[in-house]
Amino acid sequence: MPLLLADDYYLIAHDDVSGTARCGEGRAGLGLAGALLGELVLFGSIDIERRNIVILDAPSPGDALARALLEELMRNGDVTSVPDWLQYLSQKAQSQVVQRLLHAGHLRATEVRRMLQTRTVYVPTDMNVAAWAAARLANALGKNEQLSVPDIVLSGLVVATELEAEVFQHSAHEVARPLRRQLTGLPAALRALLSETEAAVGDAVLRHRR
Repeated sequence: MPLLLADDYYLIAHDDVSGTARCGEGRAGLGLAGALLGELVLFGSIDIERRNIVILDAPSPGDALARALLEELMRNGDVTSVPDWLQYLSQKAQSQVVQRLLHAGHLRATEVRRMLQTRTVYVPTDMNVAAWAAARLANALGKNEQLSVPDIVLSGLVVATELEAEVFQHSAHEVARPLRRQLTGLPAALRALLSETEAAVGDAVLRHRR
């Protein structure tokens, strides 16, 4: 069964051995928040208009985490700002996606002891599965092939959180143009979500530098 958008992003954004975020916890959290909202757009549960979330009359998503997020959006219907939701979700998105990956058997918890401290890290159970999303994107874009809509969004999240060097490595410059072309072909709601995610990452970087 194919992984959902946030699952793929998590595996791309986190080191296979240490479990740490390759782009920093703050950026990874915002990327995961964008991915979870992106799942709801892809499920047809929400739209984005003028930087606000609009809940659509559609069947409930089949995934439990997506359902829970949709219900949370509905309970807090007075808060519709995409930037606000990105900031809020970034604080808990990692633990939520980790739990989904653990439940599906794609991650396992392991204890690491360093400097007299023990902490729990989450590492892939199958390195081939963990590496597949990044390899899929790099291979397709390197050959100038058309990506699926979820993979275009995934690529956009890679760019928004500055993970291009990790995913595309030496071919990052070569894939920039075909990726840009595919990003412009996304539905408006997904383009807006990627733009808001990138802006949130930029704001976070500026705040950190002050």
